[in-house]
Amino acid sequence: MARVLVVGSDVQGERALLQRLRVAASLPGDRVRSCRDLDECDLLVIKDTPALRNAALRMVRERPRIQLWVEDQDGQLHQGQGEDRGVLDDHAIEDALRQMPDAPMRIDEPCTAQGAKAITRALRERLPARQGHAVLVLNQVPTLLLDFCLDQMVVPAGIDAASLAQHLSDQFESLSLHGLSERRYQELSGTLPRQPLRPLLWQWGQRPAHWHELDARLQRGARVKLLRWPDFRVLGHQHDNFRLCSLLLKRACSVEECATLLEVSAEAVRSFVHPAYLCGYAALEDSPTRTAPLRAGEGGGTLLARMWRSVRQRGGG
Repeated sequence: MARVLVVGSDVQGERALLQRLRVAASLPGDRVRSCRDLDECDLLVIKDTPALRNAALRMVRERPRIQLWVEDQDGQLHQGQGEDRGVLDDHAIEDALRQMPDAPMRIDEPCTAQGAKAITRALRERLPARQGHAVLVLNQVPTLLLDFCLDQMVVPAGIDAASLAQHLSDQFESLSLHGLSERRYQELSGTLPRQPLRPLLWQWGQRPAHWHELDARLQRGARVKLLRWPDFRVLGHQHDNFRLCSLLLKRACSVEECATLLEVSAEAVRSFVHPAYLCGYAALEDSPTRTAPLRAGEGGGTLLARMWRSVRQRGGG
């Protein structure tokens, strides 16, 4: 769908221009629409006057996804930017309009969580329950559709799936979570592919931003308890993650205790705890008192090391 904002023409001239675009692109009327909001339009068309041209160039510099066309005094259309300012024929108009993405569907459902802390809490509650559907929204645009029932997700058209985990981390505080009915979820997702949800959440959780409050609790000695084995797809072939799972399923440990018992870095432990916490696999227990630090090779460390060596030997690792 092409959303077109026409500036400098009267109502009759705007209607004539829109009809011309529809005919040139061989598109039905609902595929080329008038738009009144600059932030929502795909194409800005202006009359060729110095004042309008300068103002339009400033507008599109701040909104690089918008195309700018200029209508000259003879009614011919030209590119408003770049070196090629030649006349746009019907073929060029058709190519440009057909390549414009569909307008994102508006989310009218009320927000149920806003910002990193509230969304983390909501995900931790809803993932284990395996009920309902939701959408993560950024600037009124659906960014990720979530199916808690099937533990799946759908990436909306126009969202870069390859950089989505980093994008979600960078925009965590600006995101909002909205509950969806199953019918609305199916309407928004359409025929787009369904994908496993947990691997993306795990990648998202591994980004270090926004875990300051969680890290502060860990620094104060809070103990981590693993509630169940994570999805093996998120653990990959990282032996330290499997060792942490084995330990934290048996007993709650602080980051310091994990690092000492398993002889890994505290940073590696936190890199496991962050996504495990976001996905609802892990819970924190505040420690009432601090105990003397364990040394590697003492007590549970020796037993755990023997257990892990035994498991790896049986598995041929």
